[in-house]
Amino acid sequence: MFELYGCPTHYGVGAKGLVKSIDYLTENFKNLQMNKVPEITCKGPFRANLKNLESVCATCEGIAQQGYHILTSGHRPLMIAGDHSAAMGSVSATSVYTKGETGLIWIDAHPDINTDKTTVTGNIHGMPVAALLGLGELSLTHFLDDSIKLKSGNIVMLGLRDIDPPEAEILKEHHIRYYKWDYIMEHGLQNCLNESIDYLSHCPAVHVSFDIDSMDPKLMPGVSVPVPEGFNEDDVFLMMDELLTRLPVQAMDIVEFNHELDKDDITAGFVSRLVEHVQGL
Repeated sequence: MFELYGCPTHYGVGAKGLVKSIDYLTENFKNLQMNKVPEITCKGPFRANLKNLESVCATCEGIAQQGYHILTSGHRPLMIAGDHSAAMGSVSATSVYTKGETGLIWIDAHPDINTDKTTVTGNIHGMPVAALLGLGELSLTHFLDDSIKLKSGNIVMLGLRDIDPPEAEILKEHHIRYYKWDYIMEHGLQNCLNESIDYLSHCPAVHVSFDIDSMDPKLMPGVSVPVPEGFNEDDVFLMMDELLTRLPVQAMDIVEFNHELDKDDITAGFVSRLVEHVQGL
């Protein structure tokens, strides 16, 4: 059973449209009632390469504690959050619960594997995978405990379309398995899913982190950092069907819904349908 919880994270990217997105979902969709972890605002010095560091850290610690509480209560956490920095908290919870043997499926247009040394924007939502590998700013790597949360051989990324040059180097250096969207379209989504599932078959638990910007922004407009092309709704449902029935998925995220940029509830309605679909598997 998945237990919903949410957090309106926005400090990782600074998009104000994320702040009210969780409230909008809970107020307008009966199946999206959830416990909410507050986003915490902390004062700190301005850092061009680590914007809003203290606020992100405090919020992710709260997310990690809530996710861990759900896991230890015998349920599977399903987090709906704003920007993808929230995954530092949610994946940390899964990792600590499974003693560091968590596999990660990262479905995103971006690998989010920059560090404070490589970032161009300074937005921390572009750093969570690096932090979970123990790379970069130490305060982003120590949620719940000081362990390194992920092993590079336990990660698969699906749908990448926008990779910064330094990120490409990190992906190569750490031998991280990833499938770009155009490769998936050429070789077939089902084939790439089969390979991904085989690759993570040794993991006793898997965390699926789904960013809505992995989808075509022409179909899903309500995201903060759109990238041309991407998955459609049928693709996403197929991924969930395969991943959640063939891997030991312990937890899941749905992130980056920006109500301010949505049109006619297209993206909000998709989030509702996706949660209903996942909970029915």
